[in-house]
Amino acid sequence: MAKQYEEEMYVNVLDIKFYVCDEEGNELLDENGFVKEFQFEGRLKALEYLCEDMTIDDLTEIKQENNNES
Repeated sequence: MAKQYEEEMYVNVLDIKFYVCDEEGNELLDENGFVKEFQFEGRLKALEYLCEDMTIDDLTEIKQENNNES
């Protein structure tokens, strides 16, 4: 059953990261052995349509953990 909202809601991308690997799937690592992460600079047409057919009903909310426990 679809959730009801007062206004029409649109799904957008908050954050997206990329990584690089070779033909065997080995990730490019930094000097500490962690996978190097990249972000895209500029406009990438394919990403503009990523959320086009998505609705809020397709999503599951990520609950933030409270790390300020006394």
